[in-house]
Amino acid sequence: MGSNIVYKKIFVVGCPRSGTSWLQKMMTRHEQVIPVKNESHIYRLIYEPFTYITKLSAQRRWQSCPNFVRNFGPTALLFGATSSDVWNSILKNYRIYQKNNDIGLHHLINYQHLKILINQVKQDSGSDLEKAQQLIGFILDHFFEKVGGQPNQFLLEKTPFHIKYADVILNNFPEAKIINIVRDGRDVCASLQARAKTTKWAEYDTRTIISQWERCIAVSEKIALDPAFSDRIYSVKYEELRKDTISQLNHIYNFIGLDIKPVELSQIAELCNIENVKNKGTGQHVNKGSINNWKTELSQENIDLWQQSAGKTLERLGYSRH
Repeated sequence: MGSNIVYKKIFVVGCPRSGTSWLQKMMTRHEQVIPVKNESHIYRLIYEPFTYITKLSAQRRWQSCPNFVRNFGPTALLFGATSSDVWNSILKNYRIYQKNNDIGLHHLINYQHLKILINQVKQDSGSDLEKAQQLIGFILDHFFEKVGGQPNQFLLEKTPFHIKYADVILNNFPEAKIINIVRDGRDVCASLQARAKTTKWAEYDTRTIISQWERCIAVSEKIALDPAFSDRIYSVKYEELRKDTISQLNHIYNFIGLDIKPVELSQIAELCNIENVKNKGTGQHVNKGSINNWKTELSQENIDLWQQSAGKTLERLGYSRH
């Protein structure tokens, strides 16, 4: 089921609206990088459900009644979800996301092949989490072979929230490396609020955004301090990438182990310059991409809330409180 080709994997992660799409765009300009063009959310859709769904209390199930029934069925709502319910939900979600054609597993594999792989993996020994990790590996292998990937090439997958599974990714794929991008949380907040004008997924209240941002920071710092993983995760600040794109991009390529000429770095930086993006602004995929945009875009109430709730984290990361 797995690929006969040995290849390396790069995962670009970070809090959403931190510049992951921009970084991915620049990195895929290298001829040895093969990107998954849209976010797959492969860990959220395959691995994450096995960590908690079968353990949910009746109260928690009823709190998310419509979604729970859609994914796991009415019997699971009444009596609790089984392992089989969770496996079946992967295929149900595949169809849902495929219909919306934005994020999802359909960017990696077709439905029938996924169904075959799930049936095969379920027959293997081991826990559901082990089988889920095995399935993820098979799906990535399938995609890499399908697009004609070669041993000297790198698979690049960008799903911001995969930062939550950084340790799982690095444990499961010894050849993988993670690029984590960090941005001032207040600019993340301003960007999310602007995106929410046209996109439902970005509709978070400020307290949730703060909690989400701090969690992403905490996870990345924990991984970076773990001797087992510290040399396989690289964190870059969005602000530094904007100010000195060529130098920072060169550091990233060196970390991955990709050779690139100075002239190529200059070309990539110019081609992918955010200032040259035509369709950007409120509600667009790219808002402004500027630094300290929060000073004019956030309300004073929200600025104060960031100061009270995350001021210490911002300061520790080198961001001014004012």
